[in-house]
Amino acid sequence: MDQALFALPILPDQTEAARAFLQELGGPRKHELAACSRGMGLDREVWAIQQGPQGDLLVGYLIGRDLARAFTNFAASQDAFDRWFKDQVQAATGADLNTPPSGPLSEILADTGA
Repeated sequence: MDQALFALPILPDQTEAARAFLQELGGPRKHELAACSRGMGLDREVWAIQQGPQGDLLVGYLIGRDLARAFTNFAASQDAFDRWFKDQVQAATGADLNTPPSGPLSEILADTGA
């Protein structure tokens, strides 16, 4: 089982937009997020905002069977929900999720749930 944790800096003046996006994911679009997660082979997907002295971060935590494949499939997806999701992340952080991450996944060094 793969897991990844990552943080994307939120652009200046975009924290409220990021918050609204995550609230929509946890509210009216929760079923769409769950369907997307299942389709990508994810067992769990958690999103949060972390406030910090250098600015706010959009934080994601994913668990799945093959996260590298999930990232590649999501990047290529043209599904309406997936496009909306990628657009929201790009507007809030500048990160383009249409391109899978080029580096390795997170190096998780301690996990009491494993």
